[in-house]
Amino acid sequence: YNQKDKKQIHVPPELPDIMKQFTKAAIRTQPRDVLQWSYGYFYALSRGEPLPVKERVEMPIATQKNDTGLTPGLLKVLHKQTVDLIDLHKKWKTLCLPVEQLHNLLHLDTFEDGVEWMKFFALGCSALGGTLLSSMKHACEILTHDPEGGPARIPYVTFHFLYSYLASLDDEVTEEVSESFLNQLIAPNNLGSSIYLP
Repeated sequence: YNQKDKKQIHVPPELPDIMKQFTKAAIRTQPRDVLQWSYGYFYALSRGEPLPVKERVEMPIATQKNDTGLTPGLLKVLHKQTVDLIDLHKKWKTLCLPVEQLHNLLHLDTFEDGVEWMKFFALGCSALGGTLLSSMKHACEILTHDPEGGPARIPYVTFHFLYSYLASLDDEVTEEVSESFLNQLIAPNNLGSSIYLP
């Protein structure tokens, strides 16, 4: 070892902050496969795309048997990103979600002309909640711009679309029941263009 051959390693001044943000993101997201998620994180960072990062640490929801599946936080991450089917597969893998779960959701509709994101989002909400009502609560909490703990309002047209779509896939919910529920929901909210589940 020759002291003269020793080269100074240049550390970019922004690297410590990048690594600090990366570490915080990893702690919040808690990916099952850190290597896979890290690749997606730095790939998105290098392209200026939304990062695959949860807003906060979340516990598995009661309806899940384990913590490897879709969660409200992960669905919110997916929702922030514009996706086509190829993109969806890539983002799903980045979030370390089981590919079988994605295929199961995609088989619930035909999606012949490509994935219609809001329909896929609705199917994701249905995978989170056991009932139509709990699925809609997840949708409101993910889509709202209200502060956490607030009423979780979303535009009525969005609520109507998601609810009607999920109700149409449920053999136990007739069109009359669906319309009656939507009409009853407007009155107590009394908000016109926004709605929430009390």
